[in-house]
Parts: sequence; C-alpha cells; structure tokens
Amino acid sequence: MTDYWWKDLLDRNAQWQGLELTVRETDCAQTLQMLSGHHGRMALKVRGETLFWATVLSDHSGVWLVFNADHPDRQNLLPPVTSQDVEAIARKGREAWTGEWCRYFARQLMTQSSPLLAPRRWLIRPMEQVKDRAPYALKKLLTPENWHFQSPASTDKMGCDWTLYAEDMADLTQPEKVRLVDWWWGGNLLLGRYPVDTDAGRLKWWRKKSREGQLPPILVWYIAGLASFVILDGHYRFQAAREEGIPPEFLVISELNEQVFSPDPEQQARILRSLELQQRKKPDFNVDGMNQTLINLYDNRYLYASTSSRAILGKGDGWRREVSDYLRRHQLEGYLEKILNRQE
Repeated sequence: MTDYWWKDLLDRNAQWQGLELTVRETDCAQTLQMLSGHHGRMALKVRGETLFWATVLSDHSGVWLVFNADHPDRQNLLPPVTSQDVEAIARKGREAWTGEWCRYFARQLMTQSSPLLAPRRWLIRPMEQVKDRAPYALKKLLTPENWHFQSPASTDKMGCDWTLYAEDMADLTQPEKVRLVDWWWGGNLLLGRYPVDTDAGRLKWWRKKSREGQLPPILVWYIAGLASFVILDGHYRFQAAREEGIPPEFLVISELNEQVFSPDPEQQARILRSLELQQRKKPDFNVDGMNQTLINLYDNRYLYASTSSRAILGKGDGWRREVSDYLRRHQLEGYLEKILNRQE
C-alpha cells in the first residue's frame, strides 16, 4: 500500500478550501497515466490502455479529444459507494458531509493494489451549484439546462478555482467519440468513462438518494491538457441528479503546485501611497478592505493546478496509428485529417 497523508487546506481567513493530499514515492504501477509527445499529442492511459487520445490545435485555441469506446476496463476504477458508506457519513452531520467524502475518496484512491495517484501533492476541492443572487421575481427555475457549478471563494491566491457550466456536461448515456474543445469560448468539459444504462437498478437507487438529499459527491479529475473534468467515480450519481433536476456536488482532484514570485517594489510603494491618501481623505475607511489589500500586496505565494505527463510518445507515430485505426473502425474517418493536421 502507498504511503500518503492529508491535511485540511484553509485560506488566510480560516475558511476550509479542501483536502490537501500528499503521496509518497512508490514502486507500484499507476492505474492512471498521462502521456505526451511531439505535435501536441497526448494519451490518457487507464490500466495500460488508452481511454482518451488528444492533440492540441496548431494555433493553441483548443484540443481534439477522441474517446476510446472500446477500452476493455473502463469501469470499476474504484469500489462502488455502498448504502453503509452513505449512512455512516450522513450520521456525522451536514456540516461534516463534504469533508468526510473528501477523506473517503482519498482512502479509496490510495488503498487500491495499484494506486490511482502519482507521488506528489494533490488537492480535493468541492465545486457546488452557484446560488442565485437575483431578486425573487427575476429568479429562473433551476433546471439541469442552467446549472452552474463553482469552487468556494478564497481569500488566498488560488489557481484551483473550478467552474463548470451546463452546456459543457456530456450526455453520459451516449458519450461522443470525437469532440473539439474550444479553449477560447469554452473548455472544462465534464467527460465520462463509459455509457450509463438508464434502466439500471443502481440509477433508480441513486435517484432516491438524490431526492432524500443524501447523494454523495461526484469525484472528477481535472486534466489540464484535456481542459476537462474526467469522472473517476459517480457516473450514475450524476445521471440520477440530472434526471431528478437536483444539482449534485462535485469533488475535483487536481495536482497542487505552489509558486513563489517576487513582487515589484515600485508597485508596492504606489499602492501604499494610495492607501495612505485614502486613509487621510476618509477617516471612516473600511479597515477590513484595507487589511485585505495589504495582505494581498505582500503575499507572494500562488497555488495552482497542472497535470504532469510522461513525455514518452516521441514523434507520436504509434499514437497516429492507434487514432487512425480507431476512427476507421467506427466510420469516423471524416475527422482524421483535421485531427492529424491539428486544425478545426
């Protein structure tokens, strides 16, 4: 078993932002691997087989995604969430709900014989439905067509600030085999790993839990190279929430990196002079706002997410053969030239 530990990540106002997970180096083979090579080509491997092929457009305005519907082992990445799991966490109270599910999934990710997460720092952060602040008379009826999810606000300089819109959520009953992700006008797609069976008994059970307000969060992995959230656990829970019209909660896992930058002394001096002038002109100035500005001025840490990959695809000749064979096998040759030439 891989050695790992976690701690709660709090911002400077002691507001909980998520669970930071540190994974120690191990000799175990990884279940999930991101590979990269020349010509912006990438491949997401699950247990040694490619689940997604991708290539960045030549003008860096987006990325082509090809979903491998023939993957032999797309399901059962994690053990299924049981009714006992839901009841045990529900007994701890609503305030502990999100944090306990973060810990639950951290254990599930790391106690497999082949760990899913590579040795580095990770962050599991919630993403919830945005509350409507419009006056009551102007509020829209909340339906899956206007869902909008976002990470909680933070006073820290946080680059792991996730957003997901309804139009970027894939139809999990019929996953698209080929899709262009437009980085200028979209991105951050929600992608499934396998099609959902709408007649499955498990879907009916999750719909019941959704109505009861006890639907566990959907666990997704943010992959920067794909500009997408890939569902690791919760296909049927998401479909249940969509059919019930009740927004679910997401837990986004991403690599966590920290960068320290050197502030500009001249800019700091200008801001200080401006604050002094404001203080003299307005004796009743907002103390909290000024303190926040000063903290931001001297805080030189920045947390951000990235996705590491193994650069072993080389020129990508094998990648090209796999994608070409797959598209021809599924009568999708019309996309091949655009994908290989990295054009829209």
